[in-house]
Amino acid sequence: MAILAFLVACGDGEKAGSVSTTGAKGREAAASRKAEISLGEMGIQGPIDSDDWPTERFTEQANAQLRRLKAYLKGNADWPANLVSNEVDSTVLRPFTLQTVLEDEHFLIQRGIDGDGATLRGLATPYQSGSRQATFKIFDVRQESGRILTKIAVSLSGPTERGPQQESSTWEVAWSLDPEPRMLSIELQDYEVSLTKRAQSGNAFQDATEAVFEDVAAYRDQLAYGVDHWATRIEAAFGIGVSGWEGLALGDANGDGLDDLYVCQPGGLPNRLFIRKPDGTVFDASSFAGVDWRLQTQSALFVDLDNDGDQDLVVGTTLGLILMANDGRGTFTVKASPLLPEGAAMSLSSADFDLDGDLDLYVTSYSRRRSMNGGTTLLGRPMPYHDANNGSRNVLFRNDREWKFTNATVETGLDVSNRRFSFAASWEDYDNDGDVDLYVANDYGRNNLYRNDRDEEGRHQFVDVAAQAGVEDISAGMSVSWGDYDADGWMDLYVSNMWSSAGNRVAYQRQFQTGAQAETLAAMQRHARGNSLFRNLGDGTFEDVSLSQGVSLGRWAWGSRFVDLNSDGWEDLVVANGFITQPEDSGDL
Repeated sequence: MAILAFLVACGDGEKAGSVSTTGAKGREAAASRKAEISLGEMGIQGPIDSDDWPTERFTEQANAQLRRLKAYLKGNADWPANLVSNEVDSTVLRPFTLQTVLEDEHFLIQRGIDGDGATLRGLATPYQSGSRQATFKIFDVRQESGRILTKIAVSLSGPTERGPQQESSTWEVAWSLDPEPRMLSIELQDYEVSLTKRAQSGNAFQDATEAVFEDVAAYRDQLAYGVDHWATRIEAAFGIGVSGWEGLALGDANGDGLDDLYVCQPGGLPNRLFIRKPDGTVFDASSFAGVDWRLQTQSALFVDLDNDGDQDLVVGTTLGLILMANDGRGTFTVKASPLLPEGAAMSLSSADFDLDGDLDLYVTSYSRRRSMNGGTTLLGRPMPYHDANNGSRNVLFRNDREWKFTNATVETGLDVSNRRFSFAASWEDYDNDGDVDLYVANDYGRNNLYRNDRDEEGRHQFVDVAAQAGVEDISAGMSVSWGDYDADGWMDLYVSNMWSSAGNRVAYQRQFQTGAQAETLAAMQRHARGNSLFRNLGDGTFEDVSLSQGVSLGRWAWGSRFVDLNSDGWEDLVVANGFITQPEDSGDL
């Protein structure tokens, strides 16, 4: 009886966190519970038994064959017998003729055109033995004329003589059915290879963690250990959790012109402020600065709230927002009674929405606080799953100076469609009219794009125009980033969701949601597609270019950022992914 983890509900960690276990066993139980909840919300009662879903039963068998192929490519096993039929028909799987799409000091990125190249057995070349990595994800399954057709996302990576290399491609594979799956044909549908060039200065990126934290006791004694270690050592009442909601904040805490790092932590562990030194290393100033809170903390933000020229600090804990003033030298003092949104602050963002010269705060929440003693609980299951509006409310706190803040959510129009299990929000003047607008990424269903307008009396009013702008993006929204990727003067939008191979397979089967309307079914299928890139057309609308630009497959994508990595003047994309990732199964990365 195989349970299919139909994990299209990105960010269900609070449900998983309700399981009263810790460590690896707790995560396993949480994952099982999560699968059942997600399936139930999708209209399927209980876990999927692969015996009732022939395509999933086949996928299990095909995955077993692909694991044997993976072991061969990694150099851990011989060529797998019975993997391919005697008369397998295969196109080339690594094109000989490649078109260069980017080449600079550090990177070479090429895409396949045509010509002869490697076949299945030759894919391990040119990677060095013992260091190759390979992943295969079946994301589409359908029956046709006595055979099974699948689409497989393939990734190969490892060191080569030229430098670290990664290949990404999509195969369409036809399989026989008896007695076990064998490959009948393989067709390469797309192909891209990226090479990180070796230079005298070394690779473009290097892991500098240990060098930066070499003299920091907090790193050696606490941060170097995983969450499993602390979940088995800290009393659950302190708010210790294994879901990994905690964020980071960057800002110049002590006014020396260097960015410092604030690390949010689960309950029972102190938040940390690391001050950067001119040599690139850091020292722990958490206690001295007065910011080593031990409350469960989801988010933090460095921002000048009192217009005195230094970076103040807002910390989003389960009990509410703690607002602290900076004395300009990196010492912080609590300046206001805690602001109390309905739920824990999953993210914080700041902008001067009313153009009055001070910065206001927008807080996204997910589910209501259980009590003032901490902890959170779901307001029931998201209903309906693909278009939920029963989460806790996000809040706009207007800055009224002298550390006084007013809840302006309702009066500014931001309480419309405002209970959607939100994870992130970002301000940007997308319509170039001189004031900032707001995009909100929601875990269940539609996202919001609140356009900043003026009423007849000149007051700022927000209108949710996501539908007419084409950016509702019905999926598991988890982060938002604005950037002008095509350099046309209009800010484009990138949203992190989750690409789910299981979701893509199951949601397109005939037996899935047989009674659902076409619009509802399409929304559920869209939920598993992955990240979204929306090109700003300059007329108030956006074009979804996610698939044509090849930026949808970000795996379980929590965060994303437009950034010019190679200083060529063009915005690149960085995506952070993974959820409760274990060494033995890193398929979400």
